[in-house]
Amino acid sequence: MRRTSSRWITGAALLAVAVTVCVGLSLSGCQPAVEESDAPRVLFIGVDGLDWGRVQRLAEEGRLPNIAALMEEGSSGVLHSLYPYLSPSIWTTIATGKREDKHGIVGFLVDRGRTTNPTPTSSNMRTARAVWQILNDAGHSTGVIGWLVTWPAEPVSGYMISSRFHTLLRDKLLDVGDEEMLARKRQGVHPPGIWDDAVALRVDGADVSDDVISSFLGGDVPYSDEATSAVTELRRIYSSDQTTLAMAHQFFRSVPTDLAAVYFRGLDTSCHMYWRYMEPESWPEELSPEMVTTFGPLIERYYERIDAIVGELLTHRGPQTMVVLCSDHGFAGHSGYPGFEGELAVGVSMHREDGIVVIAGPGVEPGARIDGASILDVTPTVLASLDIPLGEDMDGELLSTAFEPGWLEDHPVSYIETHETGEQLGDAEPIPSPVDEEVIERLKTLGYIN
Repeated sequence: MRRTSSRWITGAALLAVAVTVCVGLSLSGCQPAVEESDAPRVLFIGVDGLDWGRVQRLAEEGRLPNIAALMEEGSSGVLHSLYPYLSPSIWTTIATGKREDKHGIVGFLVDRGRTTNPTPTSSNMRTARAVWQILNDAGHSTGVIGWLVTWPAEPVSGYMISSRFHTLLRDKLLDVGDEEMLARKRQGVHPPGIWDDAVALRVDGADVSDDVISSFLGGDVPYSDEATSAVTELRRIYSSDQTTLAMAHQFFRSVPTDLAAVYFRGLDTSCHMYWRYMEPESWPEELSPEMVTTFGPLIERYYERIDAIVGELLTHRGPQTMVVLCSDHGFAGHSGYPGFEGELAVGVSMHREDGIVVIAGPGVEPGARIDGASILDVTPTVLASLDIPLGEDMDGELLSTAFEPGWLEDHPVSYIETHETGEQLGDAEPIPSPVDEEVIERLKTLGYIN
């Protein structure tokens, strides 16, 4: 793949808030930092909505140098999603290797929003053990940042920062509440003692500079309420991903774990919010030419930002680290996925089947194409890379075509009946959070629910 320089290749240069990484820091409630290890590890990067076709094209154009280099170093291909392309279900499938009938997470809200008082799905409703629990059972440490459906944060050997953490940090909640409210908010992290450390890494949307905002745009921001709202949304999206990146830098270095997993939501949100300006012909209403000029390039420039984030995260890999980059689905836009019968696709109907998987590291076949990969296969591949047996009750399998024949011979896949422990999992009722109303309003804004 041809590679050229990118405005995002040094993403730290555009950080609105400088984050000091204290490599020797011992975070409250966590194990102290340790020396770099040659032991096998996994760096697991989840990017919501990263589309295989668009990645291929932008990489060929030289606009995604870090992802392109990772694809050349390792193996890559389409990661087939599962209809109806609901992110909470898909990311739980990725984390368990099981379909939703086994893991129990079926959508954004309990009963898919049919209840009179819908409540966002929570982690206690999952009926299958996730990769971080399986690894803990095998004696491995795990660090998880932002993964969907991780409210409340689960007890792990390492740390977990919930997917609701960013919402808990909104201005109206950050400094509000008594000790009881603070205790509830601290359910968003494990162990609770890392709350203050994580909060200190917050990047506020108001602190994102105009230069950063301009780097995503194709022209001057028009003087209109629509444009003002679009810029405010971009500040929110960018600051949330920057907060996630800041936490990854801090925790990955100060609390090394055998599995370091991090999830970024900004690309998916950008696609939902700005697709109309990238493809104005797909939108049923006439759009302002100034808005199309200004916000039309935003989505593909956010792809470049994701590429820069991937590059920064790769600085944390050790000599025996396997890198897994994957998405939950691709994007078809307002035309909808194949077979969509509506006139205008919004929300989930904008998603499509073709996500992406890239695997690189020891034993991985350089430059190979992974064919027929499914979101069911990611966790089995992570387990096999650490010589942990796969559960016979898993619906996925090792992505063997990603690995060199010699590695496969030296690491034969083994199986056990199940990684479930017999513990009763999957509560019928979700655990409320202090930000449930805001989460629901956000889902409405993105078109996921009415």
